[in-house]
Parts: sequence; C-alpha cells; structure tokens
Amino acid sequence: MPSPVLKKWGREVTRPLGKALASIGVTANAVTITGFLLAAGCGYLLARGHGVLAFVFLVASSVCDMLDGAVARAGGETGTPMGAALDSTADRYGEAVILAGALISGHNHGHGEWFLWLVVLTMTASFLTSYVRARAEGLGLKCDVGLFERPERLGLLALLCLLGPRFAPYVLGVLALGAHVTVLQRLLLVNRSTRGRGGD
Repeated sequence: MPSPVLKKWGREVTRPLGKALASIGVTANAVTITGFLLAAGCGYLLARGHGVLAFVFLVASSVCDMLDGAVARAGGETGTPMGAALDSTADRYGEAVILAGALISGHNHGHGEWFLWLVVLTMTASFLTSYVRARAEGLGLKCDVGLFERPERLGLLALLCLLGPRFAPYVLGVLALGAHVTVLQRLLLVNRSTRGRGGD
C-alpha cells in the first residue's frame, strides 16, 4: 500500500482517538514522547532477543506516530514548529535505537563485522531520506517521493522483529537498498526542480 494511502487511512482511523485524548488534555508532544519511549523499548527487547514483544512495542510506537498528528489537529496545534521539530527528532532517535537493538541482537547471534557495516548503512540511509526531504522543503520544494518512506521502513523493521536475527541481514539489506534508492530519488527531484536556479 503506497505511503499516501497509508497516511490517509491512518488519519481516518486515529481521528476519533485524537479528539478523545485532546479533550482530556493530552498534548501532541506527550504522544510523540510516548512513541519514542515505546520505540526505545522495542530496541531494548530486540537486543534481548524478545522479537515478538519488540514487535508489539513497535506497533504501539507506530500508532503514537500517527496519533500525535491527530491530537495536534484536534487541539488546534497543527503546524506548531516545535511540535514538528520534536516529532521529526523523536522519529530519528526511535529508528536509531531500534537499529541499535538489531545490531546487538545480530552480534549475539554470531554475525560478524560486516553486519555492523550493514546496520550503519541502513541507519545512514534512513536518516538521509528525512534529511534530503527537509533540505528540499527548506528550498521551497515538495519532496515526498521515494520507494521507502517512513511507513515502508517501519514495516520492514516490524518484519525484522518477527523473523529474528537469523533473517536480519536480508531484511536490513532490503531496507538499506530501498532507503538509499529513496535518497537518490529525492536528490534527482531536487536537481530537476532547481536546475537553472544556481546556488552553492
């Protein structure tokens, strides 16, 4: 299911709960922080070898990731710069700690130094997809194209939790490749959109 469809579906599903939470004083930032803590729990459980429980934490974190926007809209906070910055930062920290958990799990399972480099490549690509988008938006461009946006990356991380360390290299290989392709797609979009402008 393409990311725009997932996002639209997520908004519809979380709207009622977002209104309910906003009505009792829960803020979007509180939901964002809760989502990060759940992601951190996922990373810890993954490192300890509890893949199924890690999957549960990841799903809960993903729900918070969708829900913070619903709470913000219900509470009239849409577009708050601090909220947007906190949300993006928490997302990056969350992905980092989950991948760190995968790294420890792989190490405990006997994967060698090559697995460390695979995780580093995956983490770098994951961060760069968001960085290039932010950089493009800073130039006034809409840059939400790409093979692996955040929903696709989270889906593969969920698969990683369920399949365990034995299959981690294959899942991370697909994730790293897809994320790096996304970075390239976004850079090409920026190049096409800014050709002739001049710049750095």
